[in-house]
Amino acid sequence: MDPKLLFWMAALANLAVLCGFALLGVRYARRGEIARHRRAMKIASSLIVAFLGAYLLKVAGLGREDQSSWTLLDVWALRIHELFVVMMLGGGGIAWLQVKKLIGTRLVTHDPDDPMRDPEIVRKHRIAGRTSVIGAVLAFLMAIGVLAGMFARLR
Repeated sequence: MDPKLLFWMAALANLAVLCGFALLGVRYARRGEIARHRRAMKIASSLIVAFLGAYLLKVAGLGREDQSSWTLLDVWALRIHELFVVMMLGGGGIAWLQVKKLIGTRLVTHDPDDPMRDPEIVRKHRIAGRTSVIGAVLAFLMAIGVLAGMFARLR
C-alpha cells in the first residue's frame, strides 16, 4: 500500500479523535465543568499540533500528492476540506485568545473572591469555539470524501 495513503488514513483517525475530544469539551462546558472542558480542548489542540508536525515530516520524506490525475470534484473536495480546517483553526485561535481573558475569573477558578466573568468575552469565546468545532466536524466529513477519492484512484 502507498505510504502516503497510510499517512492520510492515520490523519483521518487523528481528526476523528480530535473531533471526539472537541465535542466532549463542548459537553463539559455546557455542564459547567470548566477544568474538564479545558483539558479536552488542550488534547484536541495537541492533536492538531501533532498532525502539523507529522505532515511536515511526511512532505519532507514522501513529498506532496500528485494531483494531476485528480478529477475536478476531487480537487474541490480537498479545497472545501481545507477551508473547514481554516475555519477550525481560526475559530480555535480566537477562542484561545478570549479564554486568556477569563483565566482569573470565577468562571474558571470557582473562587468567590475572584472577579466575575465578562459576559461579552464568554459570548465571543462560545461563538469562536462553536465555529471551531463545527469546522472540525465538517473537515472530518470532507476528509472522508477526499480519502475515498484517493482509494478510488488506486485502481
